[in-house]
Amino acid sequence: MINENRGIQSVERAMLILESIAAAGGEIRLVDLAAHTGLHKSTLHGLLNTLAAMGYISRRGTHYALGLRLREIAQPLNDADARIRETFAPALRMLAERTGETCFLAVPCGTREYLYMDALEGSASLRVASPRGRRAGLTTSAIGKVFLAFDEDLRRSLRRAHLLPAALEVELARIVTEGYALDLEEAEPGLNCVALPLRLQGRVVAALGVAAPASRLPKSALRTLAIRAMGEMFDIIKL
Repeated sequence: MINENRGIQSVERAMLILESIAAAGGEIRLVDLAAHTGLHKSTLHGLLNTLAAMGYISRRGTHYALGLRLREIAQPLNDADARIRETFAPALRMLAERTGETCFLAVPCGTREYLYMDALEGSASLRVASPRGRRAGLTTSAIGKVFLAFDEDLRRSLRRAHLLPAALEVELARIVTEGYALDLEEAEPGLNCVALPLRLQGRVVAALGVAAPASRLPKSALRTLAIRAMGEMFDIIKL
């Protein structure tokens, strides 16, 4: 279990710097980095110097860029992501073709969020735009609930942080039993979603989601869609 109350501030700040540079496209001016992180100049300079000495960032005049060492340590993750994409691409494509709606492939990302790894936009009018590469919260979305439902350590972490209401605990138990999760305008007004767990060697490693305007995919339609998808794609989503 991860204890969020035992974070180390210097590590959190170093990660904030790397994430800020990445969000800026891989390179950022020092003045903009200071404004984005809110760190005091002396603290920021010390952290930048340490990260640069280790090869995680590089300095280019008044700019700082992500360093090549990040590519080296990220390679195992890139390989794992490629495997997930390749394994579940048929399910993502099949669901998009069946529904005509925007469909997502997502993976867990820390104790509070998940990451949209891939997406196929629907052909219908008023379609949901692809969120590929964006992160979202665990407790209000269908995809997030899937990850919570099938990961006891994740639930313990949120419980410890008092972020797992009793009503959500009940819903997560239902998700384990029924095999799918719903989001009825919780993450975004007017938008309904359904999500299914995706397994490799029996472990949930990703989630498949569908989103559409609530008027087009009401609760009854979402349930029907989930049950049908679990039957048609059983061999793909439970490897």
